[in-house]
Amino acid sequence: MARKPGRTYRTSSGKSVDFGALLLANETAPAIGNMNVNARGDEIDPAGNITKSREDIMREYNELNTMVPSDDTIPEGTGITADDDWQDWQPPVAQETKPAPIQPTIPTPPPPPPPKPTPTPVEEPVEKPKPTVQKNNVAQMVEDNPDRVIDHTNKNKVPTGGLAAAVAAAKEVDSKVQQPETTKRLNTPGVRRI
Repeated sequence: MARKPGRTYRTSSGKSVDFGALLLANETAPAIGNMNVNARGDEIDPAGNITKSREDIMREYNELNTMVPSDDTIPEGTGITADDDWQDWQPPVAQETKPAPIQPTIPTPPPPPPPKPTPTPVEEPVEKPKPTVQKNNVAQMVEDNPDRVIDHTNKNKVPTGGLAAAVAAAKEVDSKVQQPETTKRLNTPGVRRI
């Protein structure tokens, strides 16, 4: 039998490897994974015995998935009868209800007004003499209330510049990069030779 072209490969060390022979020699070895098949594609049991061959699996698949339509009869039903009889179902009929007769309402009399409270005599409190307030000097006021001291020294400051001036002052950068001699000559003022 002639060798099939494209199945023999040469490795980097110069050896020939025949992948066709490797596949034929190991086709009954169980494949790695959870499908329970061997390298050829046969279904196997845990002991390694073939339960369904690859040809049987392919035949079943092709019978189920064919492109040719079958001319079998269309089944009328499954033969299973349903327990409910939905075809005999009728919607419920709404019954007309007559409104209850209206009884006349008798207005209830308003409750009597509450009695007016009698005024109780109010005793006027006796005024206590006010303590005399001693005038404190500024130093005593500061010592008594240090949190209430108000500083008026900043009133005379006038803001100079604005936000743009503050940003510009903060962005001044002193560059210490040395420029090459050719750039220095080009940037020097005065007459240049053309």
